[in-house]
Amino acid sequence: MALAAEPLASGAMAQCQSITKCGGVDIFYPFGLSSSGCAMAPGFEVHCNDTGNGVYKPFIGRNVELLSIDVQHGQARVRTGISSACYNISSQEMDPADEWYLNLTRTPYRFSDSANKFTVIGCRTLAYIADQDNVGKYMSGCVSVCRRADLKGVTNGTCSLKGCCQTAIPKGLDYYQVWFEKSMNTSGIYNQTPCSYAVLMEASSFTFSTTYLTSPHEFNNTYDGMAPVVLDWAIETANTCEEAEKSRTSYACKSDNSVCSNSSNGPGYTCHCSQGYQGNPYLQGPNGCQGEFPFTPQS
Repeated sequence: MALAAEPLASGAMAQCQSITKCGGVDIFYPFGLSSSGCAMAPGFEVHCNDTGNGVYKPFIGRNVELLSIDVQHGQARVRTGISSACYNISSQEMDPADEWYLNLTRTPYRFSDSANKFTVIGCRTLAYIADQDNVGKYMSGCVSVCRRADLKGVTNGTCSLKGCCQTAIPKGLDYYQVWFEKSMNTSGIYNQTPCSYAVLMEASSFTFSTTYLTSPHEFNNTYDGMAPVVLDWAIETANTCEEAEKSRTSYACKSDNSVCSNSSNGPGYTCHCSQGYQGNPYLQGPNGCQGEFPFTPQS
């Protein structure tokens, strides 16, 4: 995935003011369907692709499925692959690990450090998360163990290093890859826990289940192999609001009742409606921030 973030000269044209849909997902400006030319910048283009049997789904980049867009908070939810390593009963060996990465470099997106956690599941599992090889600066890991695959004390809904491990990520992360420590595998405990999993995913979408340990592929099947992850996005034509406000033509906060905020996760800025207003802060007129729900101060 490699997307530029330069503004389109056309801006928000009149025919681009309404909300469009793809596969039941609302597409809000500054995003726009690639076929419409409505996106504020190429990085916000959404491709509405036929995934088979007439089922259309939205994607950013070449193959990152888009689940939802939150204009007010400058976030988008997408799907990312679950890495796994399983013991093969037939071959009596570990299958080659299925290890994923997601590259958001040179795009307006960053992995949300507040909404996501690196999540690892297994009873003999050490998984690593890192940014790009050679040029990267970040690497961490999470270990999940159960002594001799003993599942006593492993509890549904509790991720406490026994059978499940979670760790935070830093701000500014625009690339992540996963791999497993090969010296830790399930070849000796496959009767109890045959598989290990690792994924960077939305923390609020995860609830630990003991069946993720005991049933082959259960965790993978729960999310159909792709877990939700939250991206922070920003308008990157300026590094800060102060810088952006100097050019009213390229300034993205178009609504009269909009407020600019510096991005908390990388360069750029986002727009949101002033308190008491709702709508799209990137649009002027009736589709912008409106006061149907006026704010009443507390006495």
